[in-house]
Amino acid sequence: MTHPMKDEAITAAAELPTQIWRWDAVDVAAHIRLGTISSREALSSSFERTDALNPRLNAIVFADRERAWLAADAADSQVRRGENLGLLHGVPVTIKLNVDVEGEATTNGVPAFAERIAPGDSTVVSNLRKAGAINVGRTNTPPFSFRWFTENPLHGRTLNPWSDAVTSGGSSGGAGVSVAAGMCALAHGTDIAGSIRYPAYVNGVAGLRATPGRIPAFHPTTGLRYLGLQTMSAQGPLARSMRDLRLGLSAMASADRRDPMWVPAQMDYPDDLAAVRVALVDEIAGSSLAPAIKKALNDAAHILEAAGYRVERATPPGMIEGVEIWQSIVMTEARLGMYAGVRAMGDGTILRAVDNMAAGAPDIDLQGYALAIARRDDLRRKWNEFLSRYPLILMPTSCRLPMKWGEDLGTTEDMKGVLVDQSPLITVAALCLPGLNVPTGVVDGLPVGVQLVADSYREQRLLVAGAIIEREVRMPDLHDRI
Repeated sequence: MTHPMKDEAITAAAELPTQIWRWDAVDVAAHIRLGTISSREALSSSFERTDALNPRLNAIVFADRERAWLAADAADSQVRRGENLGLLHGVPVTIKLNVDVEGEATTNGVPAFAERIAPGDSTVVSNLRKAGAINVGRTNTPPFSFRWFTENPLHGRTLNPWSDAVTSGGSSGGAGVSVAAGMCALAHGTDIAGSIRYPAYVNGVAGLRATPGRIPAFHPTTGLRYLGLQTMSAQGPLARSMRDLRLGLSAMASADRRDPMWVPAQMDYPDDLAAVRVALVDEIAGSSLAPAIKKALNDAAHILEAAGYRVERATPPGMIEGVEIWQSIVMTEARLGMYAGVRAMGDGTILRAVDNMAAGAPDIDLQGYALAIARRDDLRRKWNEFLSRYPLILMPTSCRLPMKWGEDLGTTEDMKGVLVDQSPLITVAALCLPGLNVPTGVVDGLPVGVQLVADSYREQRLLVAGAIIEREVRMPDLHDRI
């Protein structure tokens, strides 16, 4: 089987659109390196697209353009001097509001944090700078990055470019929209319960939740991190192609010892290209999987089979138990700190969502918290055995089509239904595994996608399989519609 991303082959300039904002990050970086275009030209194209669409979509809520222009000019000077250039040299990227950029406010969508100015860069921002990326803006998020809907009283609502009626996703909703709409070539996101994969899904782009520990995570403005954040929260790129995700991951994952959880794991394995056995998960206990999603899964299965993969229907253990474990750990930690901040805000959207999640989560003592951690270890062992038999899992990203605004603001029972339908997102996060959303098309005007899951640090296995699906299933061109 040929490698669908081998050497990240660039596209000839004559074959690319005239608007640079339409280009993949791979091509932008390559043509800046070749001198076909300048970093300043790439930045100008990104800003023109942002000026045209962001006033309505509200994906980017802060941008230091003077700093970006200076960075672009410095990047062009490096090219002229023949210096060694980073993987993302001159490439426009966006940074989520919940990580630190030196000199900027890390608001995380919370009014009380409006003046929380970062004294230094977070580790992922530092790595992106070292790779030569240019920050074109900070992307919106729900308060405390804790909803699948991006709106907050400080920065407002971020709209989905496919439809105003449905969520732009969360918590990396601004990131997903910035990529989908062409404001940047690559976006940074974070994910503790689907916050990369879900915005990618509803905005029709690719999103990779890397294995926790793959990309270093340290933020100077953040205090002590509880166990859930240490072990379940992950970072990763959102982009319009698998090859861009690969490039973004390589840049973001550079070493930074400020994060004690960072692991110097190898990026590539000899069997990354292997057509392995695949578990097709097209039924989730307690959920009525949307017919369009079931069709997308089966279509993706046929594509992988045609490429030599052996696909079998199989169910990984404890999908709903994973949600219960996640709730027991994360919601207990939320009660220790974040919950007070949510109540102090007085914003009904985030308060109702968190109240509903808290009402459905067990109110446990120290013994119950410790038991949840032990249960997580036991369930992960069972998943390890499953992944030994099926090194690749093809499953829903979400069991629902993109949710309408406010679907998490109903009753506690409504929220329980949401959590079951989002269990493919939550359980993967609870077990500290990498996950990839692969867009597969549009149904009734809204994006649909599937999720690929593999063992820890096997992101390249995901990207290879994702590229095979991507090559056969083309998304409609959003840019002619907005």
